Amino acid sequence: MKKVAILGCGPAGLLCALAVDQAGHDPIIFSHKVKSVIPGSVYLHESVPGLTEVYPENHVQYIRMGTEHGYAQKVYGDADRTTGWEHYFQVYPSWNAVKAYDILWSQFHNMIVHVDISRSNLWDMASVFASHDHTISTLPAQVLCENEKHKFNGEDYWIKTLPTPPLDGGKDIVIYNGLPHDLWYRWSVLSGVCSIESTLDLWPHDPTVKKGIKATTSTCTCWPTVTRAGRWAEWRHGVLLNDAYKTAVRAMEEL
Repeated sequence: MKKVAILGCGPAGLLCALAVDQAGHDPIIFSHKVKSVIPGSVYLHESVPGLTEVYPENHVQYIRMGTEHGYAQKVYGDADRTTGWEHYFQVYPSWNAVKAYDILWSQFHNMIVHVDISRSNLWDMASVFASHDHTISTLPAQVLCENEKHKFNGEDYWIKTLPTPPLDGGKDIVIYNGLPHDLWYRWSVLSGVCSIESTLDLWPHDPTVKKGIKATTSTCTCWPTVTRAGRWAEWRHGVLLNDAYKTAVRAMEEL
């Protein structure tokens, strides 16, 4: 059994803890010990062994409005930007991310060491890295960056929770909007939660609105021996929540 440090106790961090535990090693999670609030726009795209049912819990119906170029212009400010638009017109299997995270929290919350990890105390954390056989980070990539010249590119967005339409509560639906006259780009009902997203702050005085960032590219090469797992840790487009688990599985196979 080897000791594996995991940075972050959000869904990605606990999926990594599961992968480490399943490999027969000892996951030790370092994080500000607060359970994350999963936005309604998140779901698991695949079954996770030992966590979810093998068969899908639901199916997501993807719907497109407008054009691919209109959607890219809204989200990235670049009509020629590559997006996943070609995939947004199908039905996909889905698993409830909120339920899965609840299970993971129940299993691993006692393994969380409450610490404040930031760029200011990164050298203090270096001793943590050195005392473990491997480290997996699910924290935003900037936290492990030691070079102020490194760039982290992305697009801001705002997400607002809406009342779930009574007839759609048991459905999983995602609408991608490339129409130029609408200011929002995505509306969804997932796991019973309805939400709408925009790259503009349409609700500046609404305390329920959450601001996020769509990570795209980074020039950071700091801490190359640390495995980055999850979209914000890898800081690139196209990384799904399930990918954190698969990244940790591969890291354990190479350990």
